[in-house]
Amino acid sequence: MIGNSSGNYARTFLPGDESSIVSLFNSQNENLAGFVPRTVDYWRWCCLNRPDVDEKGILVIINGKEIVGYVVVGKSGDVWELCYDQRRDGKAIVARLLNWALDYAKSLGSDSVVLNAYVGDRVVRKVCQELDFAEAPSEPMFLSVLDLPELVCSILRAKKLSSDSDEIFWFNLKNCPPWCIDSFGVKLGENGVVVIKEPASFSKTTIDTEMSTLVALMFGNENVKKAILASKVRFHPFWKIISVEKFLHRLQINTPWFVPKADIG
Repeated sequence: MIGNSSGNYARTFLPGDESSIVSLFNSQNENLAGFVPRTVDYWRWCCLNRPDVDEKGILVIINGKEIVGYVVVGKSGDVWELCYDQRRDGKAIVARLLNWALDYAKSLGSDSVVLNAYVGDRVVRKVCQELDFAEAPSEPMFLSVLDLPELVCSILRAKKLSSDSDEIFWFNLKNCPPWCIDSFGVKLGENGVVVIKEPASFSKTTIDTEMSTLVALMFGNENVKKAILASKVRFHPFWKIISVEKFLHRLQINTPWFVPKADIG
């Protein structure tokens, strides 16, 4: 065990650390789009039991009895996961983790270390610059939506949206994959958000578009106003334009996006 003046000390992973590690990861990543709450079993699968990883390739930083940072380094030199408590002295924690990662990888004969980190993390960026890391574009990621109605409702519910009077938006989507419903409604009312999957003769605003356009609007790759002006999004009745534009803006996920390397590697 190695300590320092800040009260932190470092040691390699010990069985039983999993729960604290998962708790730290969830608390520090929950505000990022792409975040999926970790469980102990999942962390063991994606990190601890990865063929590239040994227990001695995991370093934790502890303050008192609390894990305030950790890094998972593979024998290949890949940093599968790096996480730290942003309420603490983040720069000191990250510097300690990355310096150890470099030494560990070098001891195994690796001539490089690869780290995936959230591009907006200024602490990690600063430490990486000081350690002469070179910055490269992020790895491409492909997104597939399995249950679009539920995704739409989850976004609206997360934003705690409702309406004083029931308002129904009915989607007619083109070029959907076989597993996805191409026609469904979303009802906003005093009781929250409800999915309607069976058409009926109720008053509604109809939105016609490609599924790919709707997904692009939701994840920020498409501009709502431009999509309407370019007729990528059509709606009826036409005088509902302000309501439709407001609704589509509500569906947009503007939260910064990050997927840890352990989830995609």
